[in-house]
Amino acid sequence: MTSDDDGLAQRELVRRGYDELAETYAAEREGNENDALLDRLRSDAPPGRVLDAGCGDGTSALSPLAGERPVAGLDFSREQATRANEVAPGRVVQGDMTALPFADGTFAAVGAFYSIIHVPAGETPTVYEEFARVLSPGGVALVTTGTEGWAGRNDDWLAGGAPMEWDILGLDRSTGLLEAAGFTVYETVGVVDGLGQDGKTSRLVAADSDEAEKLFIFARLES
Repeated sequence: MTSDDDGLAQRELVRRGYDELAETYAAEREGNENDALLDRLRSDAPPGRVLDAGCGDGTSALSPLAGERPVAGLDFSREQATRANEVAPGRVVQGDMTALPFADGTFAAVGAFYSIIHVPAGETPTVYEEFARVLSPGGVALVTTGTEGWAGRNDDWLAGGAPMEWDILGLDRSTGLLEAAGFTVYETVGVVDGLGQDGKTSRLVAADSDEAEKLFIFARLES
């Protein structure tokens, strides 16, 4: 396979995995740590519309945001997008973060919770360029990355019988790509991710904590 073929195969596996595991994933992500992050996103972003990129079924971020801001949701998985459309009717599309189906400068903020970590590394620069394109100057992006780079696959993710793949960039590389797309990174928060781990709950920690397993990056688009 060429690298392009590998990327297409990974994307298709991720799409199918989230289709097949929609209900399992929703149950596992229930009661996550998004509230504090959403509060910060609300306070940091200028007034305007918010995009939840990789919105899943919409309950963790799209639903809380929809009560107070105009929103849009996008997910690569048809099943996830269908579920999210029940949360925000008419405002969710199935789509690709590398080619967002939105006009330039139409959002004040973009949140990408646990979604970019599934994008093939070679396509991540395009995702950040797309975020910059659809944001208005001064808009804020919130994305998830790793404390360090890692790529891998689980053939029975969440014990649900479907495979999943990740291509996670570390902080330095993610920061460099965001800056190249026109962003300034201004805060990083660590997270202990309890997804799929019995008895372990997700919680936020300092970015430099030894407990941090992934990172949330806040970045502002330069005016």
